[in-house]
Amino acid sequence: MRPVRERLRDARWPVILPILVYAVLALTGTNYSSIGIDQLRETPGEHDGIMLGTPLTVRSDEWATSTPALLRVLATGATDDLNPLTADDEFLNSLPSGPVSTVVLLDRSLLQLGPWLPDHVLYSATLWLPLLLLALSTPAWFARITGSSRIGWFAFALLVLCPLVAWWSFGPLATLGPLFAGCVALLKAHEAALGGRRLVMAGWTIGSALLLARTLYGYQPWSVVLGSSVLAATVAFLLVPQEGRRRAVGVVAAAGAATLAALGAVLVENRATLAVLAETVYPGQRRADGLPSPLQDIFAAPALSVLQDNPGINGSNASEISSSFGVALVWFAVLTAAMWRPAPPAHRSAVIVLGAATALWFAWSTLALGTLASSVPLLSMVPQARAADVVGMLGVVLVCLVIPLLPDLGSRRLAVVAGVATGATTAYAASLLRLVSIPTLSLTTIYLSSAVVALAVFAVTLRPRRPHGYVVAVVGAALLVWNVNPLLVGLADLRGSTVADDLLADAPAIRADGEVWATDAYAVDSLLAATGVPSLSGRQLAGPDTEAWEAMVPDADQALWNRGGAFVWFQWVDKPGIAVSNPSADVIVVQASPCTLAERVPAVRTIVATRDLDLPCLRETDRFDWGGSSRVLYEIRVGR
Repeated sequence: MRPVRERLRDARWPVILPILVYAVLALTGTNYSSIGIDQLRETPGEHDGIMLGTPLTVRSDEWATSTPALLRVLATGATDDLNPLTADDEFLNSLPSGPVSTVVLLDRSLLQLGPWLPDHVLYSATLWLPLLLLALSTPAWFARITGSSRIGWFAFALLVLCPLVAWWSFGPLATLGPLFAGCVALLKAHEAALGGRRLVMAGWTIGSALLLARTLYGYQPWSVVLGSSVLAATVAFLLVPQEGRRRAVGVVAAAGAATLAALGAVLVENRATLAVLAETVYPGQRRADGLPSPLQDIFAAPALSVLQDNPGINGSNASEISSSFGVALVWFAVLTAAMWRPAPPAHRSAVIVLGAATALWFAWSTLALGTLASSVPLLSMVPQARAADVVGMLGVVLVCLVIPLLPDLGSRRLAVVAGVATGATTAYAASLLRLVSIPTLSLTTIYLSSAVVALAVFAVTLRPRRPHGYVVAVVGAALLVWNVNPLLVGLADLRGSTVADDLLADAPAIRADGEVWATDAYAVDSLLAATGVPSLSGRQLAGPDTEAWEAMVPDADQALWNRGGAFVWFQWVDKPGIAVSNPSADVIVVQASPCTLAERVPAVRTIVATRDLDLPCLRETDRFDWGGSSRVLYEIRVGR
């Protein structure tokens, strides 16, 4: 037997370490959710367990939407939505809805074991999976195209540490992880084909198809931009070399057919949901408006450390104003304008194809197109602002494809030009950010961040085989986002608190009786969803159940409630009738007397109120504390 030291030295640590870290995070139930906010605490300011960092309310898409939906599956053992007002929402919650999506979303399918396995372990396992996929696949993808896995780790770091990923609760990784893993599986299928290993090739081909189909479950505008570009570059890398082209064509054709079949099956399984979503006033009928994104939305990411201080932001919020490292586009442009070592044709083709795709999406993000924008197929489904969000990620991939082509000792002039160009672009974009959106952004922050960008770019361009520039870049990126998301062990008060445990115990009987609740507080909506209690209030992701809404509000304008990605909020009033309004595009406010509501929706037998109500149909049954307020439970006795 070889000595232990040699075996450890030769172990595949780039694969083993990410898996070990993932296992530790999953088995300890560690996550990055913001469900630890005071609004979701039984007693705000007091909590058991471990929570490092401060949870934030800004990402309601996570703590008020995706996390309660996953915990609902863990509580009920099923993926069904529990709100009779809404259409099926499995697709938008990334939950399986049929046999193919059960395989595509295998980890999400395992959430249905929640009644028997620890909730916090299952939740954390599915939460960290996209990051694990990206950690395993990004270095492998770059190693095959550029010959360097180290540059893949640099790309991985810049993709994960950009402000967009942090402030969107790691949402972009739901696309990036499966995307790069699917592309690597395609490359490995090609390698197996060249080696004559047909069964292995078939396995990797199927794996590639399933992983690429999973990108459909990410945020679709981002998935279109990132998926079309990276996959096209991968295919170009395979098809350009003349040697083995016939087998490459066969592999690409087989993988393409399998991917289309998987995508088609997923769409068929979710056809009813997609049909409802397409008919909604918002966002289904929304199209690109032809308005260009301002340059600070693409290039100002290095100055966004200010977002951690909760500055006043004009007309926006921290998540909407966050972006990826678009300054990499400038770096890439400088490098492509200079000379580098000749690249192999396959490598060069990947750069050209990805560069062309990136140029298209950059133009779509920044050019005023007027009414033309809404008539361009596929592109019109990607709002310009959403393309601007992630075009910087394509820039990161591009520049990491080119860096390995630089000589060991680069041109000092090229390094200076690259550093000055990227630093100046950062300074200008950050200055625009200060002028338009964040007046509290200091000049010190603007010019210090610009100097760090210039220094990192200069060092990497001059000495691409030395670690110094990469360290500066990664540390600088980490300082932007290191405390944006908390590290939470467990599920805060959505499990283990007195009220959550009581609801978990009562929920099976409530569901079995066909009973539905309704509340006038979004914090309680998250609690009910997470514990599996059916409720009219909460999220309406895909769109409405038309018959249910028409029965509840027959006289209301359909445009008021025919909305997807919306919050349904109730306000209890002491007057007949039910009124519906939209204070914003993604909020549906229903003002109703509980007595009238129960007459129109007989399944509603319990409401939760944030104040005492004096109505003849109500009988108080209990009280509990949640989110810093006393909540009152009323039984509705209309016609009973």
